[in-house]
Amino acid sequence: MGNLYPHQPIPPQILRLKPSPLLNLVLGLAALLTAAILPVRFKAIDERLLIAAGQGTTPLTELAASLLNSEHLGAGLRLALLAQSIHLPECDAVLQSARTLLSSRPDLASLGSRDPRLELILATSGLAFETTASSPPPTLTLLLRESVRLRLRQNLRSNPSPGVQTLLDTLSLPPLPPLLPATSPGGQPLEAVLLLTAHLLDTAAFSSPVANEIKTSATDSLQEQSLRPLQPTLLALLSLSRRYDYDSLREILGTIHSLPTLLWLSEQIRTPSEPADLLLAAALWTNPADLLPLLPLPTTQPWKPLSTAITSGRGSVQLLVSRHVPVLSSSVPIPTSWIPSILQFEKPLLLLRLALLLLGSWFLIAALWQLLPGLAPTSPGPWRPAPRLAQATLLAILLGTLLEPALLHPRPYPKYRLSLAHPAPSPTIQSHPRSAMDPTNLITLAIFLGLQITVYRICLRRIQQIENGPGDPNLKLRLLENEDNLFDAGLYVGIAGTATALVLQVIGVIQPSLLAAYASNLFGIACVAIVKIFHVRALKQRLLLPPQKS
Repeated sequence: MGNLYPHQPIPPQILRLKPSPLLNLVLGLAALLTAAILPVRFKAIDERLLIAAGQGTTPLTELAASLLNSEHLGAGLRLALLAQSIHLPECDAVLQSARTLLSSRPDLASLGSRDPRLELILATSGLAFETTASSPPPTLTLLLRESVRLRLRQNLRSNPSPGVQTLLDTLSLPPLPPLLPATSPGGQPLEAVLLLTAHLLDTAAFSSPVANEIKTSATDSLQEQSLRPLQPTLLALLSLSRRYDYDSLREILGTIHSLPTLLWLSEQIRTPSEPADLLLAAALWTNPADLLPLLPLPTTQPWKPLSTAITSGRGSVQLLVSRHVPVLSSSVPIPTSWIPSILQFEKPLLLLRLALLLLGSWFLIAALWQLLPGLAPTSPGPWRPAPRLAQATLLAILLGTLLEPALLHPRPYPKYRLSLAHPAPSPTIQSHPRSAMDPTNLITLAIFLGLQITVYRICLRRIQQIENGPGDPNLKLRLLENEDNLFDAGLYVGIAGTATALVLQVIGVIQPSLLAAYASNLFGIACVAIVKIFHVRALKQRLLLPPQKS
C-alpha cells in the first residue's frame, strides 16, 4: 500500500533581518532629536504657545475700560497705567478716559468707587472730594487720620452685626510683637486695619469662606484674650491696604476664597518687586484667585512670565495659572502659522513626544548591547524583551527629564523681605509641606536602578555562556567560582553610587535625601542576592545533580 500520509515538505526558514548597531544608533538619535525639538513639554510651556493662547481673548485695555465704565476708577486707573507701562495698543485712549473720569467725578477721587457710608465718614472728617490727587490714595493713608477712625468706630458701634461687634471687641486685646496695642500711642495702624476689616466684613467685601474664617479667628482671639489667632489676617490686610486704593482692595478681596491665598498675596506685595498691579489683573481674570499661589516664580525676573501672559491677553493668563509650570524660551525656529495648531493639538503631541522618547531609547539600548563584545546572546530567548524594555523606559525617563527644566531645576525656596514679624499661623492657614521626593532624587534613583539592571544582565549572560559552553561539569563549576567577583559587581556599583550621591548632595547638585543616597546600596544588595540565589545556585545544582536519563 502506498503511504497514506505523504511526507510534508519543511517550509523554508524565514530570514530575519537583524539591524546593524549603526542603524539602531542612527534611528535612536533621530527619534530623540525629534522629541527634543517638539515645542511641547510635560512640565513647562513654550513662550510662543503662551502668547498664542491670548490671541483673540480679552486684552488688558478692555478690562480696564470695562472697570471704568462701571465706575471702578481705582482699579481701572491702575490697569490703564499698567497697560501704558507695557506699551499695549489703545492704552493712551483708556488712560485718557480714566483721567477724564477722575477730573469729572470728584466723588470718586478718594475711594475710587462709590461707598456711601464711607463717603459720609470722609465728608464729616473734612477729607471728601480732594480734587488735587492724581489717583485715589492707598486705603491705609485715609484711615490713619484720627478723625476718620473716630467716626468710623462710632458708625460701626451702632451696627447690629455680631461679626462686626466681635471685631470691635478685639481692639482692646494685646497683639504680638512688634505691633503695638491699638489703644496705645503708635497703635494707629493696628486700629486702622481692625476698623477696615470690620467695615469690609459689614459691606460684604470678603467672600463667604474668608468672612467665616475671619469671624472664627476673632472669636478665638476673644477667648484667648490675645490677637494671636487674628493677627496673620490683620497683617495681610495691612500690607494690602498700604499698596491698594479702596476700590482696588475691594476688587482683589472679592476674588480671594481662602486665607492662605490672602496671606500669599500679602507676602508678594511686601517683596521688593511689588507686583501689585500684575496680581490685580491676574486675580480679576482668574477669579477665584486661589490658583495664583501655584505660579512658578523664577529666581531672576520672577514676574516676567505673568507679565508676558498679561500682555498677551486673558487666555494666556488662564493657561499660565491653570498649568502653573515654568515658561521656556526655545531657540528652535517654528513657522508662526503652526503655533495655533500646536497649541490646539498639545496633548496628542505630548503623546508623540513620549512615544519618540521610548522608541529612541529602545534603539539606543539595542545598539549598546550589540556593540558590547561577547555579551550579545545567540538566541533571543523569552527573557530579553522585559529587561530591555525596563532599560529603555529608564533611559527615556532620564532623557525626558533632562529636557524638562522644571524637574531638573526644582523650584527654589522663596525669599521674602520681612517688614513685620508674623506670629505662628494657626492650623487652618498652614501651607502644605514640601514633598521629600525631589525630582532630582527621582532621577538619581532611576540611574541607580538602570545601572543595577545592566549589571544583572551582564551576570546573567555570563552564566548562560558558562552553562552552554564546552567542558565537563567540573570545569564549569570552576569557571563559576572564577567569576565570583563579577557576580559581586552589584555591590561595588551600589557602594560607588552611594558615595557619588552623597558627594553630589554636598556640592548642591541634587537635593539632600538619605533615601536617594542609600538606595544605590539597596539596589546592589538586591541584584547580588537575585544573581547568586536564583541563578548561580541553580546552575551549580544542575551541574552537581544532572537530570536522570530515562
